[in-house]
Amino acid sequence: MLKKGDRVGWIACSDGKSEQALEQVDLLKDYFHKAGLNIVQSNAFKREPSHYWSAPPEVRARELMNLFIDDQIAAIFDLSGGDSANEILPYLDFDKIRKHPKPFFGYSDVSVLLNALYHKADIMTYHFQALHLAQEASEIPSSDFLNVLNQTMLKPTFDYHFINGDQLEGTVMGGNIRCFLKLAGTPYMPDSKGKMLFLESRSGQPNRIASFFNQLDQMGYFEEVSGVLLGTFTELETEYSTDRLIELMEPFILKHQLVVAKTDQIGHQLNSRLLPIGQKVKL
Repeated sequence: MLKKGDRVGWIACSDGKSEQALEQVDLLKDYFHKAGLNIVQSNAFKREPSHYWSAPPEVRARELMNLFIDDQIAAIFDLSGGDSANEILPYLDFDKIRKHPKPFFGYSDVSVLLNALYHKADIMTYHFQALHLAQEASEIPSSDFLNVLNQTMLKPTFDYHFINGDQLEGTVMGGNIRCFLKLAGTPYMPDSKGKMLFLESRSGQPNRIASFFNQLDQMGYFEEVSGVLLGTFTELETEYSTDRLIELMEPFILKHQLVVAKTDQIGHQLNSRLLPIGQKVKL
């Protein structure tokens, strides 16, 4: 649980933050300070000139390790996204992280780390992009941030409806579907048996999303999970429809009698709600 006066770490384990993105970062700094939090910004944060990263993979991993082993830091917020989070996985000491557990927040490409940290270090991670808090459309004023964050960490709240079935329960795994699938065939991929699989996507036409669904099915995931929670698939639902998304899922619903729920409140949109990874949730 976070409280006023706590120190929190900021890092960019995926692509580094561009000069343009740093303007939004400054707004978030002000938001966090008003909420009563003290920021410890990692050296792996700003994008290097003529490169996509904030630092080489081993340096980013070392910076993340430093935030974990510093017991004066109460939580870590990864503010990045992009493509390069999985580069740091071989350089992380998961046993050491397990001895210094603390909440870790991120989304999009950081889904790679959310699941690897839960699976290999047995710590709680959270699908959440703090940068959205700095947007004018944010529903959470800084004065309420800690109360809302602490409450939703314990019991996530979001609207949903069932596509198939009427109850879904399990330990949550998943995140951005493209990035989550980077873990396929690696030792960092969580076991799927009995889990609630959460999936969302910012980009992806029907053919791409269908290929992702088929890969998960061929891996045995749709057979083993307790069910699937679909978040927002922004490009597909905007350019086509939510019905088109459900059509892509229907073959697997029929094949496995798969329980599927849908929420429009978790994904890449500005007011996306927090979802814990590694915590049991019941819908």
